[in-house]
Amino acid sequence: MAGAGMGLMLGQANTDAINRASRYSYGEATGITQTVRNYGASLGFAILGTLLITRFRSAITSSLASQGLHGPAASAQAAKIDRLQSGNGNPAAIPQFIRADFASATRDVLFGMCVIMAVAAFVALRGLRRGVQEDTTAAGTGHSDQLPDEDPGADLDPAWR
Repeated sequence: MAGAGMGLMLGQANTDAINRASRYSYGEATGITQTVRNYGASLGFAILGTLLITRFRSAITSSLASQGLHGPAASAQAAKIDRLQSGNGNPAAIPQFIRADFASATRDVLFGMCVIMAVAAFVALRGLRRGVQEDTTAAGTGHSDQLPDEDPGADLDPAWR
């Protein structure tokens, strides 16, 4: 879900950045945008994964404490439970309170993702201008990426001519 959300938000920005690059720096622009996208996805995965594990462990500790296991014993048992990676494949064998705690932790991560996406949408709507932006440095100095005998529209997509 995080990848799909980031794809919806960053896909157009990547395309815009690559379309603005001259044909001589297309490879660099592609490499940079993909690196930023992969770094952002990895960072988001790490942060949201840490949030999930922390919330899950906290919820299990609270649930164990409410069932009579207090103090360090509840924390140690919660740490042991959240590290389990194998089972018999039967979800019914997992105690109901552990399933509920995991669902609660997952809900918190999804709410976090919603907040991140809402902030990104707000920044995009308020901070970015619509339409094709002029390259003020090239227009103001008379320098451009094209060769002297080259057609000015040669590096544009045919749909934009």
